[in-house]
Amino acid sequence: MSDNCDQYWANVMAAIPIPISDAGGPEPVVPMTRNWSDEIPRSRFSSWRVPVGERLTWLQAELDSREDDDPPGVVAAMEIAHQSTRVRTNLATWYSGSDIERSWRALHLAETRVIATSPDLVGRLPAIRERVLEDLDPKDQRVRALLAVRSTNIGDVERAVIAEALRGAYATSDNSHSAVRSLRNRLVLFGILMLLLNVVLGVLSSVFPTLLPLCVKGFCATGGSTPTGGDIWLIQLLGALGGAVAVVILLLRTRPSVVAYTLTPYQAAIKIMLGAVLAVVGVLITATGLFQDVIANRPALLVAALVLGYAQQVGTRFLDTYADNVVGKAQPKAGESN
Repeated sequence: MSDNCDQYWANVMAAIPIPISDAGGPEPVVPMTRNWSDEIPRSRFSSWRVPVGERLTWLQAELDSREDDDPPGVVAAMEIAHQSTRVRTNLATWYSGSDIERSWRALHLAETRVIATSPDLVGRLPAIRERVLEDLDPKDQRVRALLAVRSTNIGDVERAVIAEALRGAYATSDNSHSAVRSLRNRLVLFGILMLLLNVVLGVLSSVFPTLLPLCVKGFCATGGSTPTGGDIWLIQLLGALGGAVAVVILLLRTRPSVVAYTLTPYQAAIKIMLGAVLAVVGVLITATGLFQDVIANRPALLVAALVLGYAQQVGTRFLDTYADNVVGKAQPKAGESN
């Protein structure tokens, strides 16, 4: 039985054609380069997969240029990063950011291993030091050890020092992106809360027009002398319009960002929703007679609602500054593109 199996496989192997070179021997086997890019025909709402595919292609080129075996764990990490780019995004993965963060963390692990084991590591030292100093404090022991590495003496210990410094820099960058995602999620939740509050107030005031005293000196927002269900909707609309004016200012002062998570649309939504709420609150205060000399007619009431909607800028300006700082820490550094 064993002799028959051996003969069978011998016949199979003999039937496989072997290309013959001009020199008379078998042609050398040329390894096929893996295509790490995202599926081009598939439509995407975000472009974070593009730089991931570019970095994976660069890593593959680095591996192909070496004669030694691939460093342990590199190909597995690249495969994880690539699979994460092919997953269809749903609400849960969008909220958690699992696909983006898994992809970049696996990519950074592979890149650390490839760079630390590079045969031309001496030539990469200046760029490595620049990259590490972008994210780690100069007093960090890993940075000090990295700066102490001399190009004339690169051994296993020095490569380990370089790998740990890169790991620390990449971890800081990844954590900064996680902070942006966390802030985005909080903005989304707060925006939904403001939207629900506006809708509830509008519906209740439409059903019970006298629930909120929104008329001043006998005139109401819609032009009548008695409260109607449309008063609160008009006030909220004008407040939202005032918030939209503040959104224009936000767009003018916000710097372009290539971070995978964007905050500007959610900041804009909060300004609009909060403007609508503040307009209602402001008209309620006016109805107490506090500004009776200022709000003397219906046009003045409508203008007051518009101005009060813009007034949310006083508070949300601090939110804008905080968001700028969080996004600034996650902006790509030298030699990085995520």
